[in-house]
Amino acid sequence: MKRSILCAITLLMLAPSLAQEAQAQSGDTCLSLSQAMDLSAANDPGVATNQARKREAIAGADEARSLFKPQISAFARTGLGDVGLIDSAIQNQIGLSASQRLFDFGDARLAREAARFNVAATEQDINLSRQQAALRAASAILEMSQAQEAIVLTNDREAFFRQQLEAVKAALAEGGATISERAEVAAQVANAQAFFLDLQEQRDNAQTILNIETGTANLPCERPLIEAEFSTMATSLESVDALLASTLRDAPELQGLEARAKSLSAQSERQRRERLPIVSVVGSAAYSSIGSAGNFELQERIGLDVAIPLYAGNAIRARGRGATAREAAAKGEVAQRRRELEQDVRTTYRRVLSLRAQEIAAQDFEDRSQELLEFAEIEYAAGTRTLPDLVDVRIEYEEAALRRIGIKFARYNQMLQLLSLSGQL
Repeated sequence: MKRSILCAITLLMLAPSLAQEAQAQSGDTCLSLSQAMDLSAANDPGVATNQARKREAIAGADEARSLFKPQISAFARTGLGDVGLIDSAIQNQIGLSASQRLFDFGDARLAREAARFNVAATEQDINLSRQQAALRAASAILEMSQAQEAIVLTNDREAFFRQQLEAVKAALAEGGATISERAEVAAQVANAQAFFLDLQEQRDNAQTILNIETGTANLPCERPLIEAEFSTMATSLESVDALLASTLRDAPELQGLEARAKSLSAQSERQRRERLPIVSVVGSAAYSSIGSAGNFELQERIGLDVAIPLYAGNAIRARGRGATAREAAAKGEVAQRRRELEQDVRTTYRRVLSLRAQEIAAQDFEDRSQELLEFAEIEYAAGTRTLPDLVDVRIEYEEAALRRIGIKFARYNQMLQLLSLSGQL
């Protein structure tokens, strides 16, 4: 009864995965690695957020460009003041005023430069969000591939243990085995079931992540196709020096930090020039009336306007110090990130080489274990080896193969990290 309930629970848990396998075999379009990364980058909410920030930065750049464009405004004023050498009266005016900067010691140029670098920084933020989204999708596909390869490898583990359990039961009925031996084999059957379900859960969790990232329910293509596509992507990871140069040149995160540092540098320089005059030509045309006569006359005026800040309660100096501090902090962050990226690239590259060497050794050990399993199966068929011995040899072979699979996909993930760090993903 308990075994029937356990089998029923197992079938219920495997139902979604069986449905997915049926969908994959039905001919539906599968997701290649590049398609999954493209879809993830297109659907990532962080990309939309940074695109909105880019539009805000572009608006700031448009505002900065307007500093050296004509400024036209309408005005209406009334006031009491001097209208001659000795007379004062109420004066009413309505008209238009136009101004144009002539010279500002680089204030408008620096404002445009700061805004332009700010736009460039937001563009790199978009690239970074896309890259991170693509990395998540690619990692999910590799995790699915790893789990699927392990499932295929260990698919017969439970069957072996069940065969051994039936043999122990038969021996127990004849007095050739003990109850504790049967319990031990039954525990191995349960452990094999739990191991299989754990692999199934890993694959299903990765599938869920992939579905959310890509916004589609399509399954990845078959594992050999995924691995072949990934190997093609990773052909640029042959030289650590070229990889490091690509990282320092193309990494979106570093480019974004450098653009922000340049923007803050321009803002700091602009702040240091705040005490310098701004020379503009100003013209106005207005209908004006003086006193209570109510007669409006057209008045036109044109001239130069020189604005020089003289005193602002130490506000100008404080803004300058703040801008200088922000510039220094941004440059320090760029230098720190460059060092971190160089360290990450070199250590990750060495880890890839180490994992490759480990994979070769693990493959050799797996080959020896497979040969031993083949001999054990021949001996078991000839009756010179017992079933428990054969199962032990089979488990040793599976463990060797699982270790090789784990090392291989660990290397793949490190290569993904290198592609991401270097901005090539």
